[in-house]
Amino acid sequence: MILACPACRTRYQVDARALARPAGRTVRCAECGHSWLYRRPAPVPPEPREVPGTVDAPPLAVSPRAAITAPPPPRPHQGGAAGGIALILVLLLAALAGLMYFGRERVVALWPPAARLYAVVGLPGDALGGGLDIVNVTSTRNPDGIIVEGDVTNRLDLPRPIPELRVALRDAAQKEVAVKVVDPPKPRLLPGETAHFVAAFMPVSDAAVGVVVTFTAG
Repeated sequence: MILACPACRTRYQVDARALARPAGRTVRCAECGHSWLYRRPAPVPPEPREVPGTVDAPPLAVSPRAAITAPPPPRPHQGGAAGGIALILVLLLAALAGLMYFGRERVVALWPPAARLYAVVGLPGDALGGGLDIVNVTSTRNPDGIIVEGDVTNRLDLPRPIPELRVALRDAAQKEVAVKVVDPPKPRLLPGETAHFVAAFMPVSDAAVGVVVTFTAG
């Protein structure tokens, strides 16, 4: 047989029986001095021969695997739904409380007995002249005195009674020098309606330089 050195590829003619050990045999190249363990390669099994009259068995059928299905979606937690309902109720109550507090003038206008309920909790149910605004106030001085004019406007969408008006003249130090209570220009104002009032001070001190108009109970 022909044996080749794996290092320098020098080829040698050797007796195959000398290398027939099952565990292999150490050989050395006389050309380069390289040593290595030589093992005989395993014999190649012979190919099977066809026997007349035999039939190849069909390939085994492979059963299909079960389809992978997604797990069912989790059911909504009943506690979460209850918490959502509770939150909605809290928000509704907060909105109602805000309406009752900031819109108490309108609440009392719609239901006058509500004023007593507000009084129980220490809140003024219907402020004097609630829903009415005093606007466009002017004062004109003439040789006889001072004429004060202005408008009362209903900003609610409900009819509102007009209380009496308190007209005060003040000096430069904001001290009142003259006060007059005048009747309202009309008893009631319809929604969005405006009424004009006039108050005359004759004679009046020359120190009067300012005017303040408010509602009063008389």
